[in-house]
Amino acid sequence: MKQIILFTSTLLICSLSLNAQKKKDLLDEIETLRTELKNTKSELSDARKTSKAKQGQIEGMEAQMNDLKETNTSLLTQMSSFTELSNKKAKNLETSLKNLQEKDKQLKVINDALTKSDSTKLATLTVFKNALGDSGSIGVKNGMVLITIPNTKLFGDNDKSIVIDEKGKGILSKIATALNGKSNLKLIVEGNSNALNLKDKTIKDNWALSSLQAAAIVSALQKDYKVNPKRLEVLAKSEYGTEGIETVTRLIIDPEFDQFYSLVKENMKNNSKQ
Repeated sequence: MKQIILFTSTLLICSLSLNAQKKKDLLDEIETLRTELKNTKSELSDARKTSKAKQGQIEGMEAQMNDLKETNTSLLTQMSSFTELSNKKAKNLETSLKNLQEKDKQLKVINDALTKSDSTKLATLTVFKNALGDSGSIGVKNGMVLITIPNTKLFGDNDKSIVIDEKGKGILSKIATALNGKSNLKLIVEGNSNALNLKDKTIKDNWALSSLQAAAIVSALQKDYKVNPKRLEVLAKSEYGTEGIETVTRLIIDPEFDQFYSLVKENMKNNSKQ
């Protein structure tokens, strides 16, 4: 009986001791778990803080990304506008260059026509100079060939006469030969009289005298020397004429402006076809 009681007591003590150890181990484990839980919570809190900070960085980066996208879009738009503007300017420059080239062609045409016209005038001047010799003075003024002949060489010593003398006929013959050799030329005969004391009562004044003298020359050129009358014109001046002109006859060779403009027009037409 004593043995049983001792065994039972021993077993109870062992059991209590074992339970106490288990309880201690359990408490230690619980403490360990609490410590781990605390650490885990701390780590979780740190992780949340880090995550929040990262989220802020991400949001900041996204904002920067959006700004960059907007900036890039704006730059692309500006670049497109700049490209369009540059293309437009380049096109305008090309058009301006073409216009300048066209103007340069037109100026060349006009310059060539002027050169040809000047050559024609020089040739005309030479022809009449060779024909007249020292019978009158000849030159170019205001684009026209101008021949000045004293009336005494055409009408004799009496500068009030309206009848051409033999010497005058010789001069007109030379002029007619030069004119007939250049059928495209026109001639204006300008009478100038500053005569005083007109005794011929049929001649009213210097206007009338200048007109009659110029008409006598034109009539002679037409009738005696076969110059086409459509190429002849008469102009008369009196003592009120300009440049202090005395009793002289001026022969004005038409500058042929119509021919000049026709030449320019034709040359421009030919250039436009090239």
